[in-house]
Amino acid sequence: MRTPVYRLTEHNENRYSMMSGQFKSGSDNSAERKRMCSILNKAMYDTLTHQQLCCLLGYINGIPQKQIAEEMHLSCSTVCRHIKAAKTKLQRIAKYYS
Repeated sequence: MRTPVYRLTEHNENRYSMMSGQFKSGSDNSAERKRMCSILNKAMYDTLTHQQLCCLLGYINGIPQKQIAEEMHLSCSTVCRHIKAAKTKLQRIAKYYS
């Protein structure tokens, strides 16, 4: 199965739950947000396993976990664990750079 490559943009960055609480509202932090998006994009491809990356990209793009599981021939609970592990790794990286 070929994995499509998705990038974090202004349209889908709200799907990253790990980023929602990191920026305070009311201030112009667009430069910091761009820097963090760049860091997280690089981290996704450098630190996540192939299955974690596939599951997370599907989740970010709004594909239901059940459909991701069917396409990857995994159980729904395995997909959920991969997504949770990927988010945890990315949260640690985001905290390190913030």
